[in-house]
Amino acid sequence: MRSTLTRLFVCLGLVFAAAAAIGEPPKADPALPAIEKAGKAFADAFNRGDIAAVANMYAEDAIAFPPDSDMLKGRAAIEGLWKSFRETGAKSMEFEIVDVVSSGNLAAETGIATLRVQPAGAGEATIKVKYVVVWKKKGATWQLFRDIWNNMPMPAAAAAAPAPTATPAPHH
Repeated sequence: MRSTLTRLFVCLGLVFAAAAAIGEPPKADPALPAIEKAGKAFADAFNRGDIAAVANMYAEDAIAFPPDSDMLKGRAAIEGLWKSFRETGAKSMEFEIVDVVSSGNLAAETGIATLRVQPAGAGEATIKVKYVVVWKKKGATWQLFRDIWNNMPMPAAAAAAPAPTATPAPHH
């Protein structure tokens, strides 16, 4: 009888502990503050037109995967992408980080970027894209290592209107 009661209390304790753990919000990844700071620096540099600073946030061996395009390997090629995007009317961008998960010197970030573009002869438009970035830590600095993004579905009302043609988009 005593062992049955002991087992019952142990089981109930485990159930309550599991329920409490499930109700807890997930702990933030330790790399999150650094990734947030780097993302803000990326957006700030792009928004002021400092494309060289944007490119320098990428590792030398970085690869970008823009939508409907070939892979761009290396910092110089990626700098050309961002320069071209800015020249075709990209005005600004901001990032909303959805998730960061890190292990050792690598971190994966997912999020949504909001871009404001105004191609020549057209009105300003807002484009949202989803992205995944792999960051690589070099010393104390996180650098962009792999960068891929594509468009979010347009809201139903906007889908009826012609879409802007500027595509390059993020990441940081």
